Amino acid sequence: MIDHLAVVVIFEHSFYIFDKRRHLQDQQESVPSFYVALEQYVASPHAAAVREAVGAAVQTYEEAVTTATHAYEEAVRTLPTWKAKLPFGRSKARSQKEKQSLCSQAKAELIKTILEITLNHRL
Repeated sequence: MIDHLAVVVIFEHSFYIFDKRRHLQDQQESVPSFYVALEQYVASPHAAAVREAVGAAVQTYEEAVTTATHAYEEAVRTLPTWKAKLPFGRSKARSQKEKQSLCSQAKAELIKTILEITLNHRL
């Protein structure tokens, strides 16, 4: 995930450098803009900040998914025997839907957080 975010930032910056060079119309042989952008990104404080922020966001997401999974497993484990034997497993299905909902909310929050990180750490 962190690598993908870095690639987006690097490509964005490489297009900026490419456009800047094109306007300078310098005819001499030069290093491709992607490499310049990569060097600038790695040397910038953004690289470490993005890595740290995305790492924290992913950890929060993983904790939310783990919590939802444990809650689902606990709900299924503690179902009374007669409810567990009901046709179509309504209680189990309800618990499964709640787990999916919590996981979807966590995923949406992760995506939102990564988008904010991307916008806040552009070069």
